[in-house]
Amino acid sequence: MPIVYLLRHAQSSANVSGILAGQDNSVELSKYGLKQAENLVNTIEMIKPTKIFSSPLLRCIQTIDPYIQLRRKIKTLIDSDLIEMDYGQWSGRKLSALQKEKNWKKVQKNPAQFTFPKGESFTNLHARVKKFQVKLHGEKGPILVVSHGDVIKMFLASVAGLELNSFQKFVIEPGSISAISIEKSSSKIISTNNLNFAPIKQLSIKDSLGGGNTLSRKFFGAIK
Repeated sequence: MPIVYLLRHAQSSANVSGILAGQDNSVELSKYGLKQAENLVNTIEMIKPTKIFSSPLLRCIQTIDPYIQLRRKIKTLIDSDLIEMDYGQWSGRKLSALQKEKNWKKVQKNPAQFTFPKGESFTNLHARVKKFQVKLHGEKGPILVVSHGDVIKMFLASVAGLELNSFQKFVIEPGSISAISIEKSSSKIISTNNLNFAPIKQLSIKDSLGGGNTLSRKFFGAIK
């Protein structure tokens, strides 16, 4: 089972300002986010990815650029399926203001029934995440995927076999890494939202069938 590491971009200027950035490609990392990106170099170096897939947006490119500068030969693929949601008319607005919108509860509780005004639906996001997931079948791990909060949450919900309306139950912070094992017949979530991260050894059949206790000891022991 190849391990896939899902990295949310480091802190952006929009994160600091509490703005829903969406697909705005002018949004850059904050000063702290740039430091996060530098600090992620050592973590990614330990992961030793065989390939990197990234959203085309600048804040994701900036997040992995320090590592790419170190490992220029690493194969890096820009994939539009990993781009942040198109929030349409909600893009660029303060989250504090959006929380007062009558549709805010629908976004949180029943996203399957919601399409952003002049933007994207959550069902479309789910479809492109599933499409990208299929692309990973047969890849040799470990793989690093650099994307956005909602995309990664949807990815985790899909792997867990949860309905679309449950994807908001995950918390994915800027600069955090989640890990899954993925294959055609069975995909598993290994860890989520880790800011203090250690690479994970390849899953064995014993780990898979035995409830994951061996893997848990390896992982949680590594990050103490």
